[in-house]
Formats: sequence, structure tokens, C-alpha cells
Amino acid sequence: MQIPKRVFQLAKQPALSGFNVLATKTLAEAEVNLEKALKGAARSNERLLMNERQGLREHGTVLLARMQHHFADYLERAMQTMYMDTRASLEEISADNLTLIEDDVVTRQIEIDRMVMRLRDAGQPNLGRLNLMIAQLHGDPEVRERENPFRPYLLARSLHEALRETIRDEAQSKGLFDILSVAMVHCLQGYYVAIEEVFKSRGVSSKLSARPTALTRAQRDRLAWQKAAEQLIGHGMAGGRADTQLGKPAQPKQARMLPELRRMMQQHGELLPGAPAQPHAPDLQEMVWNLFNQPKTPRPPRHDEVPVPVPAPAPASGCQARIALDAQLKEMQQAQPAPAARGARTPGPLDLRARLADAAGSEPDRVTVDLVSLLFESIVHDEQLPDGVRQQLGRLHVPFLRAAMLDPSMLHDARHPARRLLDRIGTVATGITPEMACYPALEDEIDTVLDGVLARFDTDMTTFADGQRKLDQFVSTLLPRGDVGLARCIDAIGAVEASSARQSDTATTLGALLDPLDVDPRIGNFITDMWSRVLVHPGGDAAASQAMLAELVWSAQEKNTPEERAQMVRMLPSLVKRVREGLAAIGMGETVSKAALDQLVMVHMDVLGQRQPPSANAMDLEQLRAHFAAFGGEREAGQDAVSIGHAQLEAALEQRGIRAELYTDAGKSAAHATDEREWLGMALPGAGFELAVDGRYVPARLSAVSPRGSLYLFSVKGQAAPSTFTRDALLAAMQNETLRTVEHAPVFERAVESLMAGAEALSGHH
Repeated sequence: MQIPKRVFQLAKQPALSGFNVLATKTLAEAEVNLEKALKGAARSNERLLMNERQGLREHGTVLLARMQHHFADYLERAMQTMYMDTRASLEEISADNLTLIEDDVVTRQIEIDRMVMRLRDAGQPNLGRLNLMIAQLHGDPEVRERENPFRPYLLARSLHEALRETIRDEAQSKGLFDILSVAMVHCLQGYYVAIEEVFKSRGVSSKLSARPTALTRAQRDRLAWQKAAEQLIGHGMAGGRADTQLGKPAQPKQARMLPELRRMMQQHGELLPGAPAQPHAPDLQEMVWNLFNQPKTPRPPRHDEVPVPVPAPAPASGCQARIALDAQLKEMQQAQPAPAARGARTPGPLDLRARLADAAGSEPDRVTVDLVSLLFESIVHDEQLPDGVRQQLGRLHVPFLRAAMLDPSMLHDARHPARRLLDRIGTVATGITPEMACYPALEDEIDTVLDGVLARFDTDMTTFADGQRKLDQFVSTLLPRGDVGLARCIDAIGAVEASSARQSDTATTLGALLDPLDVDPRIGNFITDMWSRVLVHPGGDAAASQAMLAELVWSAQEKNTPEERAQMVRMLPSLVKRVREGLAAIGMGETVSKAALDQLVMVHMDVLGQRQPPSANAMDLEQLRAHFAAFGGEREAGQDAVSIGHAQLEAALEQRGIRAELYTDAGKSAAHATDEREWLGMALPGAGFELAVDGRYVPARLSAVSPRGSLYLFSVKGQAAPSTFTRDALLAAMQNETLRTVEHAPVFERAVESLMAGAEALSGHH
């Protein structure tokens, strides 16, 4: 993603206003702290503290104004110089450009750096995410806080310089700097939140390190645009294409798209010779950014199955033009060639756009037609996709454009059905590649899906969602079709998850039944952890296991009469025997089983020894049986992922004779919830990945995901046994880069990045 100037300008205002609030609070907090310090100060320090308080009271207004002035200047300078190569490299340093620095300058810098460290600690994690967002926007693989124009250094430097100018007494100035530093750190909370929200509202998110190849590819694409722009600007246009330079033609994508981008810039008055400046007109780069990254405003949720409502009608003239444009687009959509006739070259997106040159009646419609056409021109030249898939995605151009005219929000809504279908096709093509035997079947299925979209889409966006579901179902059956071992492993992880899910759902239900009973925690944990597994074990006596619930709870309650204690003594041998048999039936190891039984014995000894505290809601045996009768019948299954331990997964696969590399260590993942949702959204069957094995990355394909997303099965090149990740281990691996996606970004996002790079390249040469 390239540098959207508008985002930084929008973030500048909350940074300035936020600093004004921060500086005001800092001065007030410092005065309060000085008052507290004076009350407990030693006589030797009292005079200095009184002078500092007096200085703060006398010069507070001037100090505040100077802090605000310095910060505004530093911020403006930082926004102009961020990510510019203004620092001399080691090779450029010589005796001629070395400078002596006075001791007091070094001392001041040390003081500022000490404050910066405290501010940085107070501003995390918002500051860390902001640093990452800004690095990503500039296409830099290295996160460097010094390039963040909102970095803590500017806050500390503004305070230090303002204080040095206002308070002439050095000892007093130094003491006040320490006091004001502590106050500013204490008041910093929330400052970076407001700035971060500006970036988030414009569609920028911190993606951590799940896509380590993204920036390298983005930089290569950016360089190609810059070279092509130099050819176009330096040598003009010939036949609609950029001239060659030194006999080397520009890249086909840039050669086709740059003249169109230049035309759009000319239409907006950016490059017209002698044209007056339009101070409020957005440049092309900002226009692209605004169209594809609108602020996220609250709106009612839209389900894939519900048609998107058609917007309110435009004025009569605009409405007629819109109807005429849609009619022409619909005709193009229906004229797409049938599969049997696809040998000939089909018109490219810009060829189709040329046929629509005069059809758009309003400026917003013309911009949408132009930019969506350029977007698809980038997609059909996407080097990460096989040639066949690129051409197939080109068939989505017209229905996608029609959908954008109906619902402009789709262009900045990653969850819109049309975008999800587009991105899903691209993702599958990274894992199922042309050298694989099943690839032709994938291309045929994509054709079938697109045929359905072209035939049925009119205004109902669920047409795209239906196409994605059909493709997902096909991929889930395609991969194991010719691989018996893979099919067995997929069945195994499904069975393991189903068993764990039944136990998890049962434990949740039991927990709800135990809550009102005020049960001894030792018995409660045994029932929800151990006995829940017995209850769901296939082939067990479910009725007998369920009847045990009332007896287990009753046996742990206080016994107030000799009759109750006698009844319990008679019950215990049979109860312990049935518990032991139940644990053995589920394959519970002897050590774990003995520990569980020992825990039960301790509870029963406490009851018989009259050491058990009374229950707030004690019931007799018959009442407990009636209470647990609600546990019978079908229970509604949950949909969330379940936790599956390494030993449990290993035992289940060994029982079926299946070998697999297991990854179950969740590490110390500290990923943001937004990043986790995005990473899981990328982890779909058929997606291409790279897995770190013995210090190098090996190609891998995500072959299956268990129904509730608890287990992820990868086929790894050169390894006979598949690799299985639990959900938490997958997230940890993507965060620490031992597992990474082949795609540096979804297809749609890559195309937008490329458009931004083209607009930036032209803007830099006009």
C-alpha cells in the first residue's frame, strides 16, 4: 500500500489537539505532584521545590504556548521528512562532514532519550501498532519508530525546548523537566489511541508479521511503476503505450494502465499545462485511496443470504444515465463467451472500459468505471496468479462493476460477497498450482462458478456468495480425491474435533446445571472435566453415566444425620467402582485415573469426618435426579473452535494408524484480535503457504480445516506425513513467521496497492 497523504493530514489534527490537551494536563499534574512533594520534603530540598513550583505558576501559560508551538513545528517537519533518505550512510561520512558536539548538547539528548523511553513504555501497544501501520503504508519491511511523525521523541523534545527557553535557571529547569516528564507519562494514556483510530477508520490495520513477503513484492511493483512513468513522461505516448527506453519495453500492465491514469489526472486538472491550481480537489492518489478505503461508519449487519438494498433513486437525469449504463453493462455481461468458445482472446478490462467511455452520466460514475477497470487490468496481469486464473478473474470485471454501481460500499468492504469470491479464487490458485494433476479440474470449476455468476447476477449480491460456497465445497472434496492417506487424515482430524466438541459442549451444559447447586469445586471440576468425557464416549452406557451425576453431587454434600452417613457408606463402594470403570472405558491412563479417584476419596473423607461446609442449596438424592434429568436429550452443538491437547491428538491419530507432524504449542502469542481474525480468514483450504523446516521455507498447502476450525491440516512438499496445527499453534506460527502465506495480500488488495503505486509514480513526475 502506498502513501496516502490524506490519512496523515487527517491524523495531524488529533495529534495537535491531543498534544494541547496532554500539555495542559501535564502542567496541572506537575503542580499537584509538587504540592505533594513539598509536604514530605526534607529541609535541604524544600527551597528547590518551592522555586520549581513558583516558576511553574509564573511561567505556566508561556511554557504551554511554547510547547504547543514547538510540537506543531516538529510535527510538520517530521511529516515532510518521514521515510526520506536524509541521513548520511557510513560510506558518505568523512572528516569534512564530522562535527564536534558540546557536552551540554549530549547531556540534553540523554535527558530527552530517558523521557522518550518512559513515554514509549506508557504508549504501548497503541504506539507499536501505529509504527507498524506507518511502515506498511510506506512499503518498508523494517518498522522504524524514528520515521513515525507522531513518535514520543517529538513530545519530549517539545517539552525540553520550551522549558529551556522559558526557565533560565539551569537547576530549576532540570528539576522541572524531571517533574513534568513524570506527569506527561502519567497523562499520556489515550493520546495514541485517537491517532491510531484515524488510520483504522481509513482502512489501515496493523497486520504484524503474517505476511513477510508483502513489502518486498510491493517495493518491486512500485519500482516498475516508477520506471514506466519515467518512460511515459520523458518520451510521451505512442499508440496508447509508453515508449521503450534502451530497447526495453515497459511492463505490459504499466504500459496499458499509465496512459489511462494520466488521462484521469488531466481530467482532474493535475497535469494540464497552465491550469490554475485547485486547492480543494483531491489528487489521483487521494482519489484512489478515498474510493477504496472509505471511513468505517456504523451500519446494520448484512448477511450473505440477504440481497443488498438498492440505493435511493438519483435525480431523473442521473437515474436515466445510470439505467442506460447498467443496461450496457448487462449486455456485456451476457455476451461473455461460453466455455467452448474461449480459445480466442477476450477483451481486456481497459478494452471494455473504452466501450463505456461516454456511458457514465455523472462524475462519480465515471470515476468508478475508470478505477474498477484499472483495478481489473491490474488483476489480469497479477504475476502471483497462473495465467488461466488471471483470465478467469477478468470475467468478473463486468458483474463486479455492476455491483459497485449498485453498492459503492463494496469497494471498501472486504467482507462483501463479490470481493470475497474474487479473493477466494486467487487464494485457491496459490495452493493448487498448474503442475498439480488436479489443477485442470480447479480451472473447470472456476469456469462453472463464473458462468453461474454471469448468468444469474442482476441485483442480488448473494449470487457471489453462492459461487464462493460452491467453490469451497468443490475444493474440500478435490484435494483428498486422489490421495487416500490425505483423506484418512482429514477424516481423523474431523473425528478428533467432533469428540472434543461433544465433550466441550457437554461440559458447558453440565457447568450450567452445577452453577445453582453450590457444589464442592473438586466434584464440580471432576464432573465437567473427567465425567463429561465418559458421558460422550461412544458405546458407553449413557443412561447409567448420567444417573451417576446425582450420586456424585449428593456424595459431596454435608451429611447431618446418622441415616444419611450410613446411606453414603453403603453407596461408596459401588460409586467408586463405576467411576473407575468409566475412566477405564475412555482410555484414561492409570496415573491420571488414580489422581482423580484420590481426589474423590478426599472429598468423601471430609464429608464423613463432618468437615465439609454446608451447601447453600443442598438437595436430597431424588431432587438431584430430577434436576439432572434436564441433561437428557439432544444438546445444541456449538460452533466455536475447541481446545485439543497434544496427547489427545497424538493418541487419536496413532489409534487410526496415521502419522503426522503435530504443532500444538501456542507459545506466547500476543496478536491483536483484528490480526487473528484476518489470519484465520486467510487460512482456507487450498491456500498456499510456506513452512519453516530446518531453517528454510518449504512450500505447503492448507488441505483441510476441521468443521469448527480447531485443527488445520497442511500438505508439505517433500514430506510424506502431513502437518497438523491446532488453532492457537497456527496463530502463533503465523505471528512468529514460521508459517506464512504465499499471497502477500488478497487479490483485490494487491490491485489497489498497485493502483496507488501508479498514481504515486505519476504524481512524482508531473
